[in-house]
Amino acid sequence: MTAPLPPAAPEDLEIVARVTRAFHCANRIEEGQTFVFDLKGRMDAKRSSAPLCLGIIAKLQPAMLLAQDRAAEGLHPVSPTYGHFDCFDTGIDHGGTGKVYVELSLVDRRTGETVDPPARKG
Repeated sequence: MTAPLPPAAPEDLEIVARVTRAFHCANRIEEGQTFVFDLKGRMDAKRSSAPLCLGIIAKLQPAMLLAQDRAAEGLHPVSPTYGHFDCFDTGIDHGGTGKVYVELSLVDRRTGETVDPPARKG
């Protein structure tokens, strides 16, 4: 069974990609910074705290499409299977400059609280 979308209005919900780990990032992204998106997949630069980086944004784009699809079906937008992403940089140990990892969560914009999917029955 898949978790339903919470009862809040879609405009009151946002998807937050929180940086869980970052090292040697050329764009100076740091752990704890965030990228904030509405349920239509549009990044809100004013509410985001991380510097803009195409390497991580490009990796998040498919997740935003999945979130839109899930929300349109009345499901919790953040897939339980696809919630963690990394940037396109190969990492310093493979000839790149660094690496950034993010975790997605659904957040109530009014309260700032994370909206967890309802517990599964059974």
